[in-house]
Amino acid sequence: MNNDPPLTNLLDSDNQETSIKTNDDRNDPLSASNILNDNDNPPLENRQNHHTGITNTLLLSVIAAISGTSFHFGYASGVLNAPQDVIEAFINETNYRREKTANMSQSIITLIFSLAVSIFAVGGMVGGLFGGFITNRLGRKGGMYLNNIISSIACILMFLSKPVYSYELLIIGRFLIGLACGYGTSVAPTYINEISPRNLRGTLGSSFQLGIVAMLCVSQAISLHAVLGSEDKWHYALGLPIVFSIMQVILLFFVPESPKYLLIKKNNLIDAEKG
Repeated sequence: MNNDPPLTNLLDSDNQETSIKTNDDRNDPLSASNILNDNDNPPLENRQNHHTGITNTLLLSVIAAISGTSFHFGYASGVLNAPQDVIEAFINETNYRREKTANMSQSIITLIFSLAVSIFAVGGMVGGLFGGFITNRLGRKGGMYLNNIISSIACILMFLSKPVYSYELLIIGRFLIGLACGYGTSVAPTYINEISPRNLRGTLGSSFQLGIVAMLCVSQAISLHAVLGSEDKWHYALGLPIVFSIMQVILLFFVPESPKYLLIKKNNLIDAEKG
């Protein structure tokens, strides 16, 4: 006589044991299934605050960062190309007004103009060297505010160079705008990288280079003789970039500071979470 229990009873017993284990797991907060479920379903408040796409604030922050940095860089790199002959004539006229002597030699005129062009790169090198120090001391937004003061002074000096007949002001202005652009190449990409979600850092990081080449094209068009590159208008082309500085100052009021700076440098967890 076979005393083995029927197969249906064994299946029922297994099902009962499985159901008991499942109920026990549900009541045990440390069970593997509950841990996996908790990881798959984070708290509602965390899911609501987790954004991986481009938001309006993020887009505005990127525009604010590049408006007073890469826009200046691209514009200043190409604005002196078209009106070279006009500016060289201005240098010669300035020397004649001062000394009332014969015209300056062409080699000296070319040397002064070349100095005005190349000193932009010297200023950029100096500004880039102090970028990290200023950014860590004043913050990303604070550094950009300071940068706008320098770039605004540069634009004013370059604009005044023609009315007061001083090519020295042109050279000093070019050095200062180079200083601002050199620092801008440090602070703007840092700010954009720190406010961007990980999956968008590459895309948004390229906006800095896009701003440079875009303003390079704009400066070439604006400095044409038919636009602002004539004998009586070329200084307007050099003073025009002050609009970029004003634009950035206004936009920075509506964007957050870098969360990384607030957390690591300022140890301000609340503002970092808001940012």
